[in-house]
Amino acid sequence: MHFKHAAIAAAATLALLVTAACSGSGTPPVVSDSAPSSETSTSMTMSSAAPVTSSSESATTSTATAATTSEEPHGPTDPLTGLAVSNNPVIAVKIENTDAGMPQYGVADADIIYTEQVEGGLVRLIAIYHTVLPTEVGAVRSVRSTDVQLLPSYGAPILVYSGGATAQLARLHASDLIATTEGAPGFWRSKVKRAPYNLHANLQTIAKRYPGKAKAQPMGFEFGVDDPRLGSATKVTSIDVTMLNGKTSFRYADGRYQAYFWDKPYLDAVGDKHLFVDNVLIQRVDDSQLDGTLDPAGNPSHLTKTLGSGSFTLYRDGRAISGTWSRSKASDPTQYLDASGKPVLLKPGKTWVLLAPGNAQIVRK
Repeated sequence: MHFKHAAIAAAATLALLVTAACSGSGTPPVVSDSAPSSETSTSMTMSSAAPVTSSSESATTSTATAATTSEEPHGPTDPLTGLAVSNNPVIAVKIENTDAGMPQYGVADADIIYTEQVEGGLVRLIAIYHTVLPTEVGAVRSVRSTDVQLLPSYGAPILVYSGGATAQLARLHASDLIATTEGAPGFWRSKVKRAPYNLHANLQTIAKRYPGKAKAQPMGFEFGVDDPRLGSATKVTSIDVTMLNGKTSFRYADGRYQAYFWDKPYLDAVGDKHLFVDNVLIQRVDDSQLDGTLDPAGNPSHLTKTLGSGSFTLYRDGRAISGTWSRSKASDPTQYLDASGKPVLLKPGKTWVLLAPGNAQIVRK
């Protein structure tokens, strides 16, 4: 990965806070991705479980969502999907996104997926679960400063993660996010991979620990089965987004987008399901700010800014609609407006958001 010499020099002068992204280092006070750690969740009292929905109990799965989006939902709709309201909590999970971590577990049940660039040019996923809470999700990986800035737009969701650098953990615990990590009920090391690519989590177990918490709230998405802008919007059926060492692609067919990583289809190991979404949202962001941490190879960690403003393009129904996003403070929802200042409407269903920095290459056809 190419960094400006001045930025590297500045980062090197900071106290070396080794991030756990690629290492199993157990050196205090860093909590490692690959070594068990003590519970770091915010203080909560164990009590009876809130109602949750599993993959097997819900009709809203990766294959069933297409049928539910054919007509406008009646009554209130969920702020994360535009579909029927879910009473489940909102749970965000940091997930490995390299060949070493493939196939992933439980990703097909996520309502929203974010791709974020981390140090060394790698990319990670933040999967947001609300409609369905899978009993196996993984591989769970470490927190970043980017997550702590982004996720408060959801209110106070539960964040499932595996360690992080000292400074990043300090930011996390100073936030309103409900942090839970290895060592707490619901986490285990799977035998399918070696550490650090084998930490899995049961979101049903985790949700039961926080009854009444992490309720869904509007986070900026507005939905509509139809959008009058689609008629004049540019047709796009192939999208490739390359963030240095991570390439994510989408191919449109039959009303949905299939996701690919380095030209191989994303595959959920739970049920061997391919990943399909109804919306692809490319959000241009600034990641020039260093957050003061280095990985074991000496690569500085960048903060991807989701505060401020920038451009975006929404892909839905094989068309592209562009506009400007804005968000003033961490607790605010993100606004996505077209050139006339009107909200852009997402298709009810699942959404994939790519937080694309300036060096990301985007090719579409």
